[in-house]
Amino acid sequence: MFSKPKNKFGVLRTCSLQARLAVAFAVITTLIVCATSFSIYSGLKTQLRTEDKQEFIEAATFIRDAVETLSITTDSKSWQLIWEYAVNAHGRLGVRVFSTNNELYLSTPNMNIPSEVFSLSNPPKYGVWTDPKSNIEYRTTSFLISTAPGQTWRVDASYDLSPTSELLSTYRWNLMILLLAGILLSVAISWFVSGYGLRPLRHVTTSIQGISSEHLSERIGEQPWPEELAGLAKSFDAMLERLEEAFTELSQFSADIAHEMRTPVNNMLSAASVMLNRNRDVAEYKQTLETIELEATHLSRLIENMLFLTRTEHMQAPLSIEECSIQEEFQFQYALLEALAEEKQVELRLQGEGVVTANKDLLRRALLNLVGNALRFTPTGGLIQLASEHLDGFVKITVSDTGSGIEAHHLPHIFTRFYRADIARADRSNTGLGLAFVQTIMAAHGGSVSVDTEVGKGTTFTLLFPDN
Repeated sequence: MFSKPKNKFGVLRTCSLQARLAVAFAVITTLIVCATSFSIYSGLKTQLRTEDKQEFIEAATFIRDAVETLSITTDSKSWQLIWEYAVNAHGRLGVRVFSTNNELYLSTPNMNIPSEVFSLSNPPKYGVWTDPKSNIEYRTTSFLISTAPGQTWRVDASYDLSPTSELLSTYRWNLMILLLAGILLSVAISWFVSGYGLRPLRHVTTSIQGISSEHLSERIGEQPWPEELAGLAKSFDAMLERLEEAFTELSQFSADIAHEMRTPVNNMLSAASVMLNRNRDVAEYKQTLETIELEATHLSRLIENMLFLTRTEHMQAPLSIEECSIQEEFQFQYALLEALAEEKQVELRLQGEGVVTANKDLLRRALLNLVGNALRFTPTGGLIQLASEHLDGFVKITVSDTGSGIEAHHLPHIFTRFYRADIARADRSNTGLGLAFVQTIMAAHGGSVSVDTEVGKGTTFTLLFPDN
């Protein structure tokens, strides 16, 4: 069994924003302070080492001049003055002098470096040697001095670097202590500053937590939020507005369903109760069963239509579309409704050709709803016309009738589920879902539906399909 690899940053991802900001600020501050401190320390170290070397070179030059001057005399007092000067003036300087015969002539007391450490070179080299016992660093050099023909003196000189090393060590420790204190202080300051900066976010959270389904009308964007949260508050308000609309629509939808289903169910229950009160003859039982069948059919059609709407609106898979012959679809509608039109003495007129890219079943259902509505509201002797037109990027299909038209106050609601004008409420075959079907079908195709109507003259529904 494979185990899910652990995320190295999983802990940070679950930390609070305040902790994240505090850690981020502390890391950044630490890096900046460390880099600055390292740069200052390196500069100071280089400067002190350079000064030590320069001072050692100057002391070695003085020793060279002194040996050249004093080599012509054997006056020990003069030599003693020179060494005292060398030791006192350069307490960190050690000198060892060898005469022409390579005999040790004089040596300062602090000259404890073995002779093999020194190596002659021309010009003199200034190396660094560390005493393995005391771990003290020395800068060393060795050079020859020709004082007279055949007279060559050798000088080994050393320079104690321990004062500079101790100074740098003390500086390092002080720097580390200050650095540690600075990091801890920066963490504390970052924690409080980030906490103060995130207070509006906590206020937003508190405001959001106070909103429930009973308070969807509340808004939080009206408060004076910081600029970074103002957009979030507005987006949240926009989401609340959409939720409120959806919740209201869902509540209304549930109420409408309950209302629509209650009537046929009550009718069936009433009919059954009446029949059960006493014995009836066969004709009464038959009439009651016909009533129950009629109401059950209406209820079944209502449920079927609701399922169709739900499936179409929440269709996850891409819509299966094809090129449909407009003339063929119009002929299909004509064949389906011809008998009903003749019964109502309404003329059906077709005028269209070409193709439209659509789901054939949904296209037929949309046209059937529109033509069925037109037949319902077109009086005897009226005209229903189906026409099509190819526009730039769209295929336009219109269903026009010479019916009663739709009053203006109904227009904003005609595509709402279960909405029916008063004139149609008595018609049990009308579930009030036909135009909602059409709107849902057109939305599934990426198209639109619109209506143009005039009371007493007729109505025209226009379907616009994208021309793929």
